[in-house]
Amino acid sequence: MALFLLSPVCSALSDSGVRLPSSSLKGKVMPTGSQVWPAIGGTAGFHRGAGRLGKKRARLVPAASDSMFLDEAAALKALDFPLSEAELISAAKAFLFYGQGTEKPELLAPEYVFMGPYVGGADGLPRDEYLKAVGGFDLKAAALPSIAAFPDLNPRFHHFRADPLDAGRVWFTSQASGTDGAASGTDSGSGFLGGKPTGKAFSTPPQACSLKFDASGLAIKYTIGHVMERSLGNTGGLGGVVGRTRSVFSVDKPLGWLGGLGGIFGPAYAIGRPLPFPEARPWRPSKRYRLLQAASQLATSISADLG
Repeated sequence: MALFLLSPVCSALSDSGVRLPSSSLKGKVMPTGSQVWPAIGGTAGFHRGAGRLGKKRARLVPAASDSMFLDEAAALKALDFPLSEAELISAAKAFLFYGQGTEKPELLAPEYVFMGPYVGGADGLPRDEYLKAVGGFDLKAAALPSIAAFPDLNPRFHHFRADPLDAGRVWFTSQASGTDGAASGTDSGSGFLGGKPTGKAFSTPPQACSLKFDASGLAIKYTIGHVMERSLGNTGGLGGVVGRTRSVFSVDKPLGWLGGLGGIFGPAYAIGRPLPFPEARPWRPSKRYRLLQAASQLATSISADLG
């Protein structure tokens, strides 16, 4: 009866824009009238949660002013680099679009170097060697005899941003995907490394990549293939195949060819044709490392028993 008598009053007040004090309404179900009351809690629709006022949930708000959180905008401004973040990102996308610079070598500075997890050594692969190596193998078109293609290869570049601590560098992420032969049930001989196409697809983990530019906008360093989260994808935590059309291969120099294999470690494993050396397989701890872990666990157990 009390709720029935209160209904016209509440409807009038709510329709006129008057807000009733929450203390007087706590735990009560109010009629909707002509107003739309939000559903707060409950799982059976508006008739259960509408108008119920409960305690506010506490939210944990980080202390954004703490020095552990870098003020990125201020840091970028302090670098005072001639090119803006937007201009750097545009230059990076142009480099990637034109075959990672191989279709427009004028995008590369004379001092340009390339670095991958297994390519380039301590100082990186120099410009001329890079152009020869990257231009030597086309994963999509199978340009070399009896070498595999992934016709639907897509590096899926995303998350471009300027480095607030290293002037001129743009970071971005690749999470490549593709299909061996792009279709199953065929026997065209155009599958991975010239084998019968499996029709199997691969998806790499996200990989951190970067491009560094000089003040004129020419690329001076390109880094690829550093896995960020090895549990994602189906390549056993292995990366690879960052470019849209080409991997880092060279057939005129055996060392260049072997170094470029790093680009296909992940895809090869995903389609069931892993290459026959440890670097091309998912990581496994060495015997020495396993022994060290066992010794550490034993020491921890003894310490706990004595403690």
